Amino acid sequence: MNITFVASYLSVYGGGGKFLTDYANKLCEKGHNITVVSQKVDKKLYKFNNKIKLFEVGGPLPSHPPFWLKFDYIVKSYLRILNQLKSDINISVNFPSNYICTKVNNRNGSKHIFFCNEPFRFFHDKKFYSNAPFFLRIASWGLRLFYKKFDIEGTLGADEVIYNSNFTRARGVKCYGRDGIVHHIGIKTGNGFTDSEYLRFQQKWNIANNIPIIFTLGLTHHLKGAKELIYIFEKILKEIPEAKLLIGGWLLTENSILIKKLIKKLDLPSENIVFSGFIEDDLLDFFYQKASLTLYTPIDEAYGLIPLESMKNGTPVVAFEGGPSDTIVNGKSGYLIKNYDINDFSIKAIRILKNKELYRKFSQCGNQIVKDNFNIEHTVSDLEKILEKVVFSN
Repeated sequence: MNITFVASYLSVYGGGGKFLTDYANKLCEKGHNITVVSQKVDKKLYKFNNKIKLFEVGGPLPSHPPFWLKFDYIVKSYLRILNQLKSDINISVNFPSNYICTKVNNRNGSKHIFFCNEPFRFFHDKKFYSNAPFFLRIASWGLRLFYKKFDIEGTLGADEVIYNSNFTRARGVKCYGRDGIVHHIGIKTGNGFTDSEYLRFQQKWNIANNIPIIFTLGLTHHLKGAKELIYIFEKILKEIPEAKLLIGGWLLTENSILIKKLIKKLDLPSENIVFSGFIEDDLLDFFYQKASLTLYTPIDEAYGLIPLESMKNGTPVVAFEGGPSDTIVNGKSGYLIKNYDINDFSIKAIRILKNKELYRKFSQCGNQIVKDNFNIEHTVSDLEKILEKVVFSN
């Protein structure tokens, strides 16, 4: 099949971009002709197979106000490319790519699947936009007023909608009035690291042997649970004062400021909280395997690859409910906690850290769950079947 992935931009590292890259590469390896169309592609962050055709549309990105002023022009720029491609199927992965794909000239015979990682939160999630910084709250009001209808049109006009979790599906039905197929995104199951890497790891962040390392990742917006994370860690420190919190990945500036203020306010030992910065994909497994526990604190997260990556590496996870409810087996591979329940979250985290037998059971169970249900080789094959059904339907 000739398959085109259509995205807004691939210049900031995140789960949506990782899904697109991994699936595009796997489908390419399986013999499909893959094209990716995006406003911008950072080839250092997202490494595509050299057989995949990449088209960059250019122009201001959606995070900048000029994008919305030039919306019609950018849509037309996408369509100039998409109308020339001979794709059997266009897979949009967010707004406005879902809307753009509904405008493709149908005479080229292409079908459209909207792979909904989550409904656009500035349009549909009151909790999200009402808790955003002031400027973003004002901006989201204007965006909803003028562009929400295009997001709905892009979803309703798709030949099929795929949701990444049952949580996302329920939100999609509520926001769009459109049901769809649930497809759980898979991950690569191989891993490995060397003892020399561990030695450098210890030296860089002054971590002694047998110190509990609590790992977290992905604090990229205001509902990723940065405040909750620090209050949870404060409770953990009271029971396990030697524990270290390792915060990985790129942080939203506001989250970085918030965390540092809370460290000072709560009088937490700064040496117990370490910021690693961005972690390359091929080093992530190493961080998970050296961690004693992964804390996943986003609120109403649509899916989340981080719990899967952690369980693959045998590291239990404690997470707030939402999309992770589809991946974590509560009480067997980790714990699921009601949103904002910091006390229960910390109790469950301490339980895992203190109980070696429980940790061992969670570790083995999590690893097996990923192998059995979330191996990317199997999930990509499942997606292939969906694509074939859509392409060859009347």
